[in-house]
Amino acid sequence: MTEALTITTAPRTDHHLDVTIQLGPERTAAALHQAARLIARKTKISGFRPGKAPDATVIRLFGRDKVLREIMNDLGQEVYKEALEGKPFEPYAQAQLEDVQLDPITFKLVVPLAPTVDLGDYRSIRLDAPDVHVDETDVNKWLDRVREERATWQAVERPAEIGDTVVIDIHGAVGEDTIMDNQDWELLLKAEGGWLPGFNDAFVGVAAGDEKTFPLTYPEDSVSRYRGQEATFQATMKEVQARVRPALDDELARSLGDYEDMADLRARLLAQMTAQRTKKAEGKLDNDAFEALIEKATLAYPHMAVDGMIHEILQDHEKQLAQRGYSLEDYLRLQGTTQDAYRDQLKPQAERQLQGRLILTRLAQAEGIVVTDEEAQAELDRITANGESDEQKKELLDLFRSEQGQFYINQDLLTKKTLARLREIVTGQAPELVRPEAEAAETSSDAAIETVELVDAVEAAQNL
Repeated sequence: MTEALTITTAPRTDHHLDVTIQLGPERTAAALHQAARLIARKTKISGFRPGKAPDATVIRLFGRDKVLREIMNDLGQEVYKEALEGKPFEPYAQAQLEDVQLDPITFKLVVPLAPTVDLGDYRSIRLDAPDVHVDETDVNKWLDRVREERATWQAVERPAEIGDTVVIDIHGAVGEDTIMDNQDWELLLKAEGGWLPGFNDAFVGVAAGDEKTFPLTYPEDSVSRYRGQEATFQATMKEVQARVRPALDDELARSLGDYEDMADLRARLLAQMTAQRTKKAEGKLDNDAFEALIEKATLAYPHMAVDGMIHEILQDHEKQLAQRGYSLEDYLRLQGTTQDAYRDQLKPQAERQLQGRLILTRLAQAEGIVVTDEEAQAELDRITANGESDEQKKELLDLFRSEQGQFYINQDLLTKKTLARLREIVTGQAPELVRPEAEAAETSSDAAIETVELVDAVEAAQNL
């Protein structure tokens, strides 16, 4: 039976573990023999054929420490792997070797630990359910905006009002000086402003064909050289134009899209507005619930988990820049910064995203949320149906039938289902747990780190 390793651990404050692995005398002797055989085979030793020099001779010629160093790398990997099989700890990533001692053979390592998440009493969180209310008043406001956008200027047979456009011939003078002489001048009558105070108001009540003469005085604080003097205007109203909005009828409805009539448009607008406001309200509730969940939870993770998230953000940013014909180096140069400085800038965002992933993963496990094969297939059918052509549908089908595509679909659905459950929890509508918390699977490093927000990825693929 192989001699057992002596393994001691000591936790650190940064979610790492100091691990010391020490070999006993039998394992040390075996290692020394293995190293001596290796040197004897590859080194020419006087008086001996290759590989035949005794261990004692090799050790005497080269020294015990030098002989052992020949296999320290392989030996370290071997004993670390053996130590992991005993599972006294769960590493998040590759351990870092801090020190090696040869007598006795001892490896000292620093091991980053897998993230841990304690959600606390998360089912006690309570938030107000969103109040989504849409009625005909909202539909009418939307239709009013559309009608205003589609309004046109048309001649009307009535006296001018503020807001109209008038077409006039006008002559203005101060004493013997002509200050205005315009023909077919189009003037928008605004409630405020104008050539002089009262200028626009002077045309209110004047109809097409009317003539009007009126005086106005330049204000004393005017920058004009005529300040304080009276001007006389002679105008002929040629046309009054008003913004005429299209009628609220079936023709308008059909011009706005594939609607049968105004009733169909109203019904669909009401449904769309309700869906949009519900989505917006649920998004706010998700954010508020997540903040409350983070506040309630206790998380621990090594710094390299944040570094990994920063790396992901940078990769996403590089892809977005590449689509515009830029590189990350171009962006950093334009921003006048370096990649190291940019990574530091991204750290708070990365840490928040990491916390979100860990908590969402743990919540799904605690609540026993899974994605069924039927749900995944239905989502695949929905995505591929969005293809505008048979070729595009085939591209989508090939993409999402791949191992990575199936992973994306499952994670997207899992995210949506978990957020839906979170909304139920915080509004007091969640069903009782089917299984107790103690039976929920523990958060593993793979699950915690590989869980990703895939809504954007799925939507991006749909736009192929």
